[in-house]
Amino acid sequence: MAEAKTGDAVQFLDLLLDYFADGTRWNQGDLDDGRGRRCLVGAIHYLRRVHQVSSGAVESLLQEALPPCYCHLASFNDRCANIAELRALIRNARTRAIAMAQAEHGRAAAMLSERWWMRIGRKHDRPLPGDAHRAAKTERLAA
Repeated sequence: MAEAKTGDAVQFLDLLLDYFADGTRWNQGDLDDGRGRRCLVGAIHYLRRVHQVSSGAVESLLQEALPPCYCHLASFNDRCANIAELRALIRNARTRAIAMAQAEHGRAAAMLSERWWMRIGRKHDRPLPGDAHRAAKTERLAA
């Protein structure tokens, strides 16, 4: 996942945390109750539509953050004990997104550093002006 995409995922997860801030907009058993209350999947669809942003990375991060006994976001939502459990899942996915962004940033920095050292190394491999003259002088002195 590219750093920009990861940053977008963090922002989207922040939107989800805001949406479910006090729990009054959370719904279980249905995507949307018609009065603004939505389940996790319904809120993802709603926020994607309203903010016109991709949610694929967010859904993947949430899926990876699911406890092992769950295989779908909808089943997790419908079996959640309370809003705190749902928000904990979102925060876990957000932590993963941040870690991925930092890892991507580290890889990009390492690549730039490697390119820089390769460029510098090549410059130092070239003979400096006067090196041929010094080398010939050294050979004459050694002989």
